[in-house]
Amino acid sequence: MTNPIYQIRSQIKTICEKEGFSLVGFTEAKIPESDLEHLDQWISEGRFGNMDWFAKDHALGIRNRFENLGLTPRSAICLGFVYRSQAAEELLSQMESKVSRYALGSDYHSILKKKGNRILKILKEQFPNHKFRQSVDSLPVAEKILTRESGIAWQGKNTNLIHPKLGSYFFLSTILTDLELGGPDPEEIITDHCGSCRKCLDVCPTGALDAYKIDAKKCISYLTIEDRKETEATESFLSWDRKGWVYGCDLCQEVCPWNANVAKRNEVETIEPDFLPRAFWTDPDFINKKRLTKEEFDGYFKNSPIERIGFEIWNRNLQHLNEKESN
Repeated sequence: MTNPIYQIRSQIKTICEKEGFSLVGFTEAKIPESDLEHLDQWISEGRFGNMDWFAKDHALGIRNRFENLGLTPRSAICLGFVYRSQAAEELLSQMESKVSRYALGSDYHSILKKKGNRILKILKEQFPNHKFRQSVDSLPVAEKILTRESGIAWQGKNTNLIHPKLGSYFFLSTILTDLELGGPDPEEIITDHCGSCRKCLDVCPTGALDAYKIDAKKCISYLTIEDRKETEATESFLSWDRKGWVYGCDLCQEVCPWNANVAKRNEVETIEPDFLPRAFWTDPDFINKKRLTKEEFDGYFKNSPIERIGFEIWNRNLQHLNEKESN
């Protein structure tokens, strides 16, 4: 007789796949002690930069207790949605002011939440005595750790999650539930395939990466997105070589063989049109602008991940690239 939990998991997997999620896994709503120790060390070494909220949340145990969420979760449904596209690959190869692939289209938070809401509606109908809550970077939950624990991907040396067929260009979303769903079967767990490769470590121009560790305050993504204390390109800001990246950075993912070779060979392609690059990226009028007014910025980046940094930080990042080009 089939285990009832496996029947429920199969049912949930089908529901999630119908919304376009390529990866669906299950794990206990619990953070391993080894990960908590690594986070303690990461914070004690000051690798979180200006993200003081992260250190505060960790000190209070907010990210590992799963409290004040409207439910006491027993399980996590871990989801992955591909955003890689050939259009983005071709665009990035031509861009002088580069933007991370995930930000070339519309904001993934709102898109995945809409998909998640439809999933939650069905789950609540089918399991009326249980609770569900979705997170897309929206809850104090360690989604990356939970997803790794679900066995659907391994965490690479660049700290990103990697799938052996899809690469690492996929978004994460997590659904917490008080349903008992169990964890992955041992034979289904995708284990670490990084081996002796260190391409991601060697390509990072700021030295932000050690194997399986990242120093956020040196990371180009952090410097162009999260570090917003300086709205002008000061001397200290200009000292960092961002290799042409104006928002985010994909260098450590670009050189990863699982993206550069496997995902390319498999022609991995998003099925969500809103994740494709917006048309203005190839518009000469946009490309030639050295600064954007607030109105221009709002027009270009409405409902985009880039919207959250505001026009001043965008202009600061552009100024940095212009200064580098003129020197």
